[in-house]
Amino acid sequence: MGTAKPELKSEAIRLRVERRMSLREIANMTGAAKGSLSLWLQPYPLTDEEKKARSKVANRYSTPKKSRGEESKYYQAVVLQNLTNQQRGRVAEAAALFRLALHGFDVYKSVFDGDKVDCLVHVPESGRILKLQVRCVHSTSRHGLPVVRLKCADGHNKRRRYREGEFDFIIGYYLFNDTAYIFSYDEVARHKTHVTIAEAYAERWDKLKR
Repeated sequence: MGTAKPELKSEAIRLRVERRMSLREIANMTGAAKGSLSLWLQPYPLTDEEKKARSKVANRYSTPKKSRGEESKYYQAVVLQNLTNQQRGRVAEAAALFRLALHGFDVYKSVFDGDKVDCLVHVPESGRILKLQVRCVHSTSRHGLPVVRLKCADGHNKRRRYREGEFDFIIGYYLFNDTAYIFSYDEVARHKTHVTIAEAYAERWDKLKR
């Protein structure tokens, strides 16, 4: 450790003299203690103008970037096409059924259009029967993360929030990154119109087996 200190001090001074970096920037880059840096850099102070410039940069707020994941080959194949909502719904259901089969669930598809339950799933390990609703994930804006909508049809040109007991899990499939997001009813119960997708819910098929 004693042999590393002179090298660390030399590098810290170089960063100050050649690149005019602040104490915090040098600490982040080198891992040196701020107390040691303060002593080493004392003979090499920043000018008032440099301090003022760095203060503005440090205090500037930048909106965190939100990732939608990587663009999938399936999205690339249809990006030039205008899929209808009905087509998007069929894609979402097909993607969910494919994954359910891969994970060993027995699936019973509803034969009625507009049914509040898209499919019933039998869990072999527990014998449970689960009600699933499958939705296509929607992009809200260019900056916000996409969402799974929690409203369903209720008569002619009317929509309402799903009620308790109408599904055990809601699956949102996002064609852009070819990912299914799994939410239990309890996880979305406090949301009125939609729930935002998040990595913590991505492909969580294990929830169905609990």
